[in-house]
Amino acid sequence: MKLNNLFYIFIFFFLLLSSCRQEMPKDKVSSELKIGLSDDSTEVILSKVPSYIIEELRSDSLKNTEWINFFAIYKDTSDQDLRDFQSALEGTYTIAEKVIRFKPEIEFKPGVSYFARCYTKILLRKPEDIISTRKIFTTGDFIEFKFSSAN
Repeated sequence: MKLNNLFYIFIFFFLLLSSCRQEMPKDKVSSELKIGLSDDSTEVILSKVPSYIIEELRSDSLKNTEWINFFAIYKDTSDQDLRDFQSALEGTYTIAEKVIRFKPEIEFKPGVSYFARCYTKILLRKPEDIISTRKIFTTGDFIEFKFSSAN
């Protein structure tokens, strides 16, 4: 009887330890993403992008109208209600290793405020994540970077 109890105790600890080894959620990646300006303030850079996202974006060859669903730059406004309804700036997106660059068609104007958004919930969800969590996130979570050009 003692051997039987020992077996159940062993199984219990095994299950307990294996449940603690679960994979970190993909949302953790969103805290690692960084948005900033290039040294010459002519481009906005999204860095520390996971390689699986870079490969996916490279293979899709997105148009600018599709890029803004993931990473977009806007002219800032003081009216908070209108902020979410602005059109994204037109420009060119380029992909390098773990970096996405945006260069606007018309240069950033000195003294004008802008903001960049990376829609992390959309960008960081892989089909496997949706299946495993059984949730489709529609909240539109994003990281944001406010800036004004010094040119």
